[in-house]
Order: sequence, then C-alpha cells, then structure tokens
Amino acid sequence: MSVWTFKPGKREEGFLELDNILNISTRHAQGFRGYMSLLSHEDVNSAVILTLWQDEDSLRATEKGIFAKAIKKVKYSLTKPPEVKNFRVFSTELFQRLEKSTL
Repeated sequence: MSVWTFKPGKREEGFLELDNILNISTRHAQGFRGYMSLLSHEDVNSAVILTLWQDEDSLRATEKGIFAKAIKKVKYSLTKPPEVKNFRVFSTELFQRLEKSTL
C-alpha cells in the first residue's frame, strides 16, 4: 500500500499520470496480481494505491524499477515521497453482480 500526497491542486494531474504508469508498467511484471486506486473524499490532495503481488520477492523486484519510475515521473506534483506500508493478505472477497436484462 502506498499513500501519495500531492501539492494542492495537483492530485488529478499527478494521479492520472501515476495511474497510467502503473497500468502500463505492472501489467507484465512477474508476480503482479492487480491494483486498486483510491481517491480520498476527505483529503483532496491524497491517493492510496493498493498493489497485489504473488509474493514478497515479486514486490521487491519492482521497487527499483516500476515504483522508482513512478515516483520520478510525478515528483513535481508530490509534497513528499509516498509512504509505503506492506501487508500480507489474510482474506479477500470481490463481488461482481450481473444485472438482469430487461426483456
């Protein structure tokens, strides 16, 4: 999990660039399982990105590549480097509801 703090008024611009980098760069990274981007309603200058990796080795392998590249690309819009916290997934459940078609 990384928490990104943007300069006032720079979140949308910086976050779009960051999201684009993650979308392109992580797609083929070994061990990458997905990510979720969260924009805070309360703090209009922050964003949280949750990335999911097969194992800790896969995560570590991207820190000097993908993660460093992302920071470098958006550093102009950040107030500080992103705060990183690592967690082990205990459980997860995602739902996808199918809408009934109207016939």
